[in-house]
Amino acid sequence: MRSPEGVADPVALLWTDADGQWRPLLPALQKACAHLYVLGEYAPAQRTGPVIWLKCVVDRTLPDLAPPPGTVPILYLPGVSRQELRAGGDCPDLLHPLIELQYRGAVWHQKNGRDWTVEAFMTSEAALGLDLSLDMRTREALMRALPVLATEPIAPLRGRRLDADDFDRLSVGDPVRDLLGWMSEPEAFQARCDAPRWEAFRNICGREFGFDPDKDGPARAGDLMLNGNGKWEDVWRRFRDAPRGYPGVTELLRHATPRDLLVDRARQPQVNDEQEAQLRYALEAAVAMPRTAIGAPGFGLTSATARWRTRWSPWHGSQPWHALRWAVYRWRRWRRTMPPRVGAAIELRSMR
Repeated sequence: MRSPEGVADPVALLWTDADGQWRPLLPALQKACAHLYVLGEYAPAQRTGPVIWLKCVVDRTLPDLAPPPGTVPILYLPGVSRQELRAGGDCPDLLHPLIELQYRGAVWHQKNGRDWTVEAFMTSEAALGLDLSLDMRTREALMRALPVLATEPIAPLRGRRLDADDFDRLSVGDPVRDLLGWMSEPEAFQARCDAPRWEAFRNICGREFGFDPDKDGPARAGDLMLNGNGKWEDVWRRFRDAPRGYPGVTELLRHATPRDLLVDRARQPQVNDEQEAQLRYALEAAVAMPRTAIGAPGFGLTSATARWRTRWSPWHGSQPWHALRWAVYRWRRWRRTMPPRVGAAIELRSMR
């Protein structure tokens, strides 16, 4: 803080916050600012204590906790408004020791004399000057995203109106990844989320994917992934690219019910199971066949199916039979490209 020439430095900066809106930022702020002290239950290790303890910090009667010389301590006062401190005799008795600090120190407030709320700080030209939708959903999403927003660059947020979706995306980060993670391990995923992040995740699921994780559960998500289009196409593609990262999703799809015959067969693990059973039967039958019959048309599954399962299906590596079936397919393809005489020579040698 800078004081005008000829004016003594303030002994403390009072940060009043009647609704406690800034509380979610305290852990990060106290790590970044060693001279930030909080009004609350006595916990000196967390630089938190009652009013009389804060007065001792300001007057530097606690050597172990006092800020360095020349440093102005910041006193964060959750549940206290500037208007209460200015009320003097009408101020609650517990806050009386802080009244005189208004005059020996300074109060952080807006130009109109009001406390800095989160919304005011975001929208005021004297602060961040962002353009926010002022509906209730946006206000709630803003408060949920506050810890994340505090570390985000401001420049990408300027030049457009920010609404609830923007702030929820900040909280969730990658909605598709988080959705797959929750579908695969619902309890573990929710345990990793604090209350604001879980609420943001629920809101995004409702708006973008059409279900509520709390009310509908993972089984509903599995049905939507099997039968759905739109945003669920993105979810399917992400899963298809890395199915081993989400093992629980496979079981959800296995128990989901197709709505009609037009549902993509690639999304149905049971179709893969049927094809693996056919392949197993064909390979077992091949034991009794002549070697020349193994490469003949009609052996096992079609080549087109082999190509589809290898290139597009997430289940292609789920059974050991696949590798052998693919080898047979490649051998047949190579055999057809050989000149007749070479092919006949190879065939004769293989029969010896």
